[in-house]
Amino acid sequence: MKTKTNLLVAILVGLVSFQVLAQTNKPNASNPTNSLNEKVITAAWEALTDGKYETAITNANQWINGFHGQATQLQEKLQKEKADFPTGAVSDEVKTKILENGVLNNVAACYFIKGEASDKLGRTEDARKAYTEAKKLTFARVWDPQGWFWSPADAAGDKLSALKPH
Repeated sequence: MKTKTNLLVAILVGLVSFQVLAQTNKPNASNPTNSLNEKVITAAWEALTDGKYETAITNANQWINGFHGQATQLQEKLQKEKADFPTGAVSDEVKTKILENGVLNNVAACYFIKGEASDKLGRTEDARKAYTEAKKLTFARVWDPQGWFWSPADAAGDKLSALKPH
């Protein structure tokens, strides 16, 4: 019973922490990888890079489960506004606007991470589902430390095309 209580407390603390991080995140346009949201999903990216695919999926799912709803709402809002976020190198002004969508950006990134990790584990259907969700978040952008933004929706579309058919 104590183990179940400890697990429940850990889950609740984690969810509250994610909510606080999302609400207090103020990205720094000159160094977008330094935002709190970016630090939270770093563990998922690192696990993917290190070949720890189960851990990558677990970490990505934590972010997705906490923020999918907010990301979907933001996607819908940006669609109504007919927003336009380019990929590649952008001005500081555009970078700031992109980073204001941190929750959307990170949920899309986590779906992409989940797709990559699932694919590496041979879970083609799980990969397909994750890439399909990432593909829906067309206004999301991910900062590449080399100095440019990329679209998880576009990358997920490419990955879907490359996956073996059902």
